[in-house]
Amino acid sequence: MIKADNRIGFTLPGGMGINRRNGNKIEELTVQLEDLEKNKCSVPLVFAEMFKDEVNANDERKMYNGVKRVLRKYSGDPKAISAINEFTRVISGGASLEEILTITVEEIQSPSAVSQITVEDKCD
Repeated sequence: MIKADNRIGFTLPGGMGINRRNGNKIEELTVQLEDLEKNKCSVPLVFAEMFKDEVNANDERKMYNGVKRVLRKYSGDPKAISAINEFTRVISGGASLEEILTITVEEIQSPSAVSQITVEDKCD
């Protein structure tokens, strides 16, 4: 069981303390979820639903511009780009961001019957 300790951040089972200054909140929450998963089989479902809800609530333009900003920021770092692609494969069920970007370019240049409805020639 993880125990909060204001002095060091949190304590893992076995007494190992993690300093928040050396660790990060994502690591802490991942450990917490893994611990919860031992007794609650719905953790993957709840996580996936929360993640999908956040993605669906995001405005398309904000998402697109945010992805472009992140890619520009880390374009010179092959490890970061690899991590972004790996993360995208996980959340998409297999497609890398590079594949999604390639398909997007192809659909805009030569729209399929389905995407013809959404691809516009003029922007507002």
